[in-house]
Amino acid sequence: MCMKTLSIQNIIVPIDFSKMSVQAVEIAKQFARRFGASIHLTHVRQFNYATDFVAPAPPIVPFAFMTYEQNAEQTALKELKKVAGECGVSSATCDVLGGAPPFDEICRLAQTVPADLVVMPTHGRTGLKHVFLGSTAERVVQHSSCPVLVTRGKALQANNGSRFRIKTILVPVDFSGCSREGLRYAIAFANEFEAKIILLYATYLGYIYSSEGTALYDIPGLQKAARKNAERKMRELVRSVNFGAVKFEMAFTDGSPALDICGFAKDHDVDLIITSTHGFTGLKHVLIGSIAEQVVRHAPCSVLVVPSHPHLRAAHLARSAGAEVNRLATQRQSPNAPIGKSATKKDRKVSSLHRCGNATGQDGSRVVQTNARTGFCLTRRTKQCKQ
Repeated sequence: MCMKTLSIQNIIVPIDFSKMSVQAVEIAKQFARRFGASIHLTHVRQFNYATDFVAPAPPIVPFAFMTYEQNAEQTALKELKKVAGECGVSSATCDVLGGAPPFDEICRLAQTVPADLVVMPTHGRTGLKHVFLGSTAERVVQHSSCPVLVTRGKALQANNGSRFRIKTILVPVDFSGCSREGLRYAIAFANEFEAKIILLYATYLGYIYSSEGTALYDIPGLQKAARKNAERKMRELVRSVNFGAVKFEMAFTDGSPALDICGFAKDHDVDLIITSTHGFTGLKHVLIGSIAEQVVRHAPCSVLVVPSHPHLRAAHLARSAGAEVNRLATQRQSPNAPIGKSATKKDRKVSSLHRCGNATGQDGSRVVQTNARTGFCLTRRTKQCKQ
């Protein structure tokens, strides 16, 4: 296996104006300086519509929706330019997007740029709050067609001017083709930063511990056999990979993969975890989940997730956009479609927003479009940030 050459030309940093998202810009700056990359700051505006926006009721006071949208978009762009100036990235491209869920807009922008890396923090929601609200970072990890660096822990302390230190990289493997791709990327990354790699494999025998008849199993014997088999496969993997001058170690655990990865990273002072994702979607993703997303949620350090099938993810984004465009076109061809109480809430909202049409601002640079995925009005302004 030939050594992969790491190339990063475009970096996207989603900004929600929280302290953590602004700190992520500092980390992106260090990558940009090292690789000569361009930084794209983006903010996704989420619409909180009032009742008048979703129901066909006569307004008491005339409301200029387009003026409201323009003012909100200009305010967001102004704040984004301010962040760029304060972080010393005045040459960064600023994008203000709106309409679809944030993770969807971020993934589509990454595909359009095209981006080589997305750098973003995670707010670390847990419990019921995570169940209902989820995590934008986890959803970007699930859908992005480019690698995603989720910053947390020591990495977010880099905003004081110190360098983002990467000396030890943990690479979980399961000997699949997906983990091999992640390992190739990790080797190129370690070679660039002169870091050491630790290969970790968890020999978790889940079927033993979930079975009622555990007494029927020779658990120590099965664990010993699993460890022996894992060591053999690890040796084969190491012989098939070109590490070059990168130093590496091998490690094994016997517990749950996600928990052991996070625990190992904490105990061994790991600076970065680089892992791949198998790309489960739909019902399979709901039932099985993703170890990469669990690691992103609980890891004590930053996590870089490498998509295993970037071309398939890009094609999925294109198909979903095309299907929504066809649905909206069908709606437009039916002017007599019901807009009252018999229509769904989404239909009333889409029908109301379609009246916005397309418009160009006085400066000729602002375009309001209907988002292809949600039917909401999409406001986008792209400018070079200047101090």
